Amino acid sequence: MLYLFSAALFLPQAGIQACPGMGIIMNNNSSNKNTGEVLLQIRDLSIGIHEAGGVYTAVDSISYDVYAGEILGVVGESGCGKTVTNLAIMGLLPDVLFVKGGSILYKNRDLNAIKPAERALLNGDEMAMIYQEPLTSLNPLMKIGKQVGEPLRIHHKLPKEKIRERVIEVLGDVDLPDPEEIMERYPHQLSGGQRQRVMIAMAAITRPRLLIADEPTTALDVTVQAQILQLLKRLNRKYRTSIIFISHDLAVINQICDRVIVMYAGKIAEVGTTRMIMDSPAHEYTKGLIRSIPTMDQKGSDLHCIPGHVPSTTDDKLPCPFADRCTIGEAVCRKEAPPCLEIEPGHIVYCHCVSGQRQ
Repeated sequence: MLYLFSAALFLPQAGIQACPGMGIIMNNNSSNKNTGEVLLQIRDLSIGIHEAGGVYTAVDSISYDVYAGEILGVVGESGCGKTVTNLAIMGLLPDVLFVKGGSILYKNRDLNAIKPAERALLNGDEMAMIYQEPLTSLNPLMKIGKQVGEPLRIHHKLPKEKIRERVIEVLGDVDLPDPEEIMERYPHQLSGGQRQRVMIAMAAITRPRLLIADEPTTALDVTVQAQILQLLKRLNRKYRTSIIFISHDLAVINQICDRVIVMYAGKIAEVGTTRMIMDSPAHEYTKGLIRSIPTMDQKGSDLHCIPGHVPSTTDDKLPCPFADRCTIGEAVCRKEAPPCLEIEPGHIVYCHCVSGQRQ
């Protein structure tokens, strides 16, 4: 059923229906890797920030699931809340940020409620994160072999000989040439692509259930970028590791992800399988991101640009935060929060004006 706005009432029509439950993004078994096992559940998560002498909202009541063995993409412009959300999952929010409400359930355990000692047992073992800039994340005074093997020493208490074997194995898994030589180098002695492979090896060495990759290909050239994406897909298949892949680039998301969450100004705008999002986008923001991807037939013409900018956390936001930039928005977008609509099983959009069809 399609719910169209008329006199503040949504009237059913064939095709689209209101989201099930509270608008939680449910599994539609679209990926053959997806068994339906829920690994991570985000429920009504809100993140606050202390800024300019006040308290503001950086992430506003978002909910979604991450399934065992899937690669979930989170896409949006800078300032949309992608990284902040995933730092909250890892318990790594800086002091100015804090969880205002909601829950983060990992294997049915609320990560917001666990003790620091319990968190220390998870991070680096069952959960790991790959950061955007490896040179600032790696210890410049420690050799690569020691850094990559550190999670095994801390979490698994393995003897030095066994750790060395595993380090050599995982450095080979990430396609680094001559792993035994790489182990003896320092970060500054490696190229950018090699350092990123080291970060992936460090995150993967304990074979975590959940791996968060925060724009891991942004600073790399196109050839190395493609190699890193293939490497992540291979690790996903080999160890059935769930990956949350954060990016501002839908073209990259399209190459690696099974499902996609489109975020805007701290809210979820649209969710679906990668094919749903790329072939049948419903939200005007998603359509703008797709139109912004350069194509071969655009040679000599201007690239598409979404007018305006993402509102700051300190700005007064409209009920639909995209209303000021939307080309089809109407008065209701500035008065009421957008409804959660299900386009088809697994394809969710938060919008008053689905495909511009309104009554």
